[in-house]
Amino acid sequence: MRTVGEILKEARLAKKISLKQVETSTKIRHDFLQALEENNFQKLPSLVSTRGFLKNYAEFLTLSPAPILAIFRRDFPLRFGGEKKGRIIPQGMVEPINKPKFRWTPKLTLISFLILFFLGLAGWLGYQYFSLMKSPYLEIYAPKDGQQIKTEKIEVVGRTDADVLVTVNNHPVFLSKQGEFRYKLELFPGENTIVVEAKSKLGRKTQEQRTVFYY
Repeated sequence: MRTVGEILKEARLAKKISLKQVETSTKIRHDFLQALEENNFQKLPSLVSTRGFLKNYAEFLTLSPAPILAIFRRDFPLRFGGEKKGRIIPQGMVEPINKPKFRWTPKLTLISFLILFFLGLAGWLGYQYFSLMKSPYLEIYAPKDGQQIKTEKIEVVGRTDADVLVTVNNHPVFLSKQGEFRYKLELFPGENTIVVEAKSKLGRKTQEQRTVFYY
């Protein structure tokens, strides 16, 4: 798209008129005319003067002033104030400066929510996966390893995860909701080996072994 300056200059050259002749006829200074043709409006006194110069120059060249002023407004919008305080700055120079580097929009809110949702979902699924894949937690409170017993029965007490299968010497054991268990085991005279095993739904196992002596 042609600029105001290009249109004026082409029209003047087509009529073979010098800037000196334009200056004489319009009473617009030579340097102001040159600024108009070069689109260098910052060199002109004010916005009002610039519009007046454009109108007079267009009429001198027998051009319609209205389209010239419309193109001027398109390429050089008024910025930073009103008619008197306004500065004439090219559109391409103004937009990058005035346009905010970042603006939060409803679209960004939705995108951020979806990202957080899927990150949270991925984290939860990952936690569930690793929880299933890891070996069950198992702790034996009693008896102590190497303990000497004088009664023919001993109580095995411990704790594990609430959703696993626990056996004591291959005998299934009942679990409370907290994963605690108690099981009375009959002993044989001498050395007794107690094997407690916790097995998850995926077959992961944890074993604890105690050796007690019954005399």
